[in-house]
Amino acid sequence: MLRELLAQKTLVFDGAMGTRLQKMGLAAGAPPEEWNLSHPEAVRKVHESYVQAGVDLLQTNTFGGNRLRLERHGLAEKIREINHAAVCIARSVLTPSVTLLASIGPLGEFLEPFGDLSPARAKDIFREQVDILREAGIEFFHLETFNFSQEALLALEAVTEAGGKAVVSFTFENRGGKFTTLLGETPTALVNTFSSLPILALGANCGTGIKEMIHILTEYRNAHPTLILAAKPNAGIPQLEGERIIYNETPEDFAQNVPPLLSLRVQIIGGCCGTDEHYIQAIRNVVDKRSATGEER
Repeated sequence: MLRELLAQKTLVFDGAMGTRLQKMGLAAGAPPEEWNLSHPEAVRKVHESYVQAGVDLLQTNTFGGNRLRLERHGLAEKIREINHAAVCIARSVLTPSVTLLASIGPLGEFLEPFGDLSPARAKDIFREQVDILREAGIEFFHLETFNFSQEALLALEAVTEAGGKAVVSFTFENRGGKFTTLLGETPTALVNTFSSLPILALGANCGTGIKEMIHILTEYRNAHPTLILAAKPNAGIPQLEGERIIYNETPEDFAQNVPPLLSLRVQIIGGCCGTDEHYIQAIRNVVDKRSATGEER
């Protein structure tokens, strides 16, 4: 169903979860996923705000819901409870026009040879979370904020072997005018790796604001004319002011920069850190206007 929708129109994704919960009292460094148990109404409120803003795609509060990340907070034994609660909360606000995806992020440790985590162990950790989410009825996954293709490939294998389908998304940094992942992979290199694999879309999220995102997605598009693409930028490049992280792009900035993404035939557009329902509403308004005038694609 989701693949068919992507062939028909641009889909609006949701915005941030972690930075929204921090504004509601989540302590810096604390796992947002724990709030699925302790503050379910807060998580539900964030989801509901995005549904009311008109999203087509909504994702669960499960980005760091794997055993390795949860272990750091003494929550590993609650992995099933946390992930199941996340799906239940998100489902409670769904409307018939909204498709649910499960968010899965990187494990937070480097794979060999850059770190101590073996590929086999990493795959097992991903597969455990994927299986739990599949138990809860999840079909679609957003593998997001990855900075190493090998780790993303392991996560994708876990999803496909469990019978799911995934959008795979990477985060980039601007290094002297060239955008690469933390480990130096370019958008073109990632297209070459993933374009022949059974993914729903290849995306970029976090790391940069929407203005920089246009450059990244342009490189994606230049590398492949028909690949389905996704963009979930931050509300600007994060700036540290004292002890606060500030995002300097506004919903109006998003509205002004969505048309170039549509011109690149980006089929999924949403927001990441620092965004809220106002940013998503701005995206929705532009997408709807372009669609009404026949200019969406």
